[in-house]
Amino acid sequence: VNEKIRNIMKKLITTIAFIALSTVSAKAIDMEMFSITGGLAANESVFGASAKQDDYNAAGTTIETSDEEHGAFTESFSSQFVELGIGRWISVGFEHVPDSISTPQNINSNRGTEGNITRSDTAQVSVDFNDMNTTYLKLNTPMGIYFKWGNVSTDLDIKETMASGHTYKNTSVDGTSTGVGYQKVLGERGFGFRLEGNYVELDNVTVNNGVTKTSGTGIKNFKEIKAKNLEGLTAKVALTYTFGRSGNSF
Repeated sequence: VNEKIRNIMKKLITTIAFIALSTVSAKAIDMEMFSITGGLAANESVFGASAKQDDYNAAGTTIETSDEEHGAFTESFSSQFVELGIGRWISVGFEHVPDSISTPQNINSNRGTEGNITRSDTAQVSVDFNDMNTTYLKLNTPMGIYFKWGNVSTDLDIKETMASGHTYKNTSVDGTSTGVGYQKVLGERGFGFRLEGNYVELDNVTVNNGVTKTSGTGIKNFKEIKAKNLEGLTAKVALTYTFGRSGNSF
């Protein structure tokens, strides 16, 4: 269902932008129907997720042990965005987060006997969310309040230190973002500010440590991690500058 909704919104955003750019006339430009807004933002966020690690037997056919954890963390990061305003009521935009959003490091001691081998090692794992991008549709109101819906994509850089030397492959994940905010233009020069809150929900993620299931060593080598409920709340303060009359109408 989420994938269908995202596809519909992507098509809607693309269609609105295409129609706006392809049908623009000299008269429309003279009337300053369109505007372009750029902005720099500071964000404070809280993110959370649940993850389950399954440890398989050497053949990779049976889950022998499972460990499930839940966690949350806070993070500060900057972002930058650009918007195309279409009249007074609709904008389409793109926001980029140049900073890495980093989870705390999780340390797991692995001590005991596996097969005929006694193990005593420590695994350290953290995740960086890199290049988080959001393409969004923004609906404006005369009071300065606006509503947003967008598609989110980000790269997961899984950073681990393990005695076995095995690593979890980096991956990418998509999601959705919904938000509400207040915008105000200061004077007639196009400068303004925004206060905004967003809820971000990412798709479930499954990764493994890349070990062949039929290792035959007698050690539970193959491990798979499934993460779900990846979500976050973000508070944003942004400074903006708008070219065009429609962006200065509120």
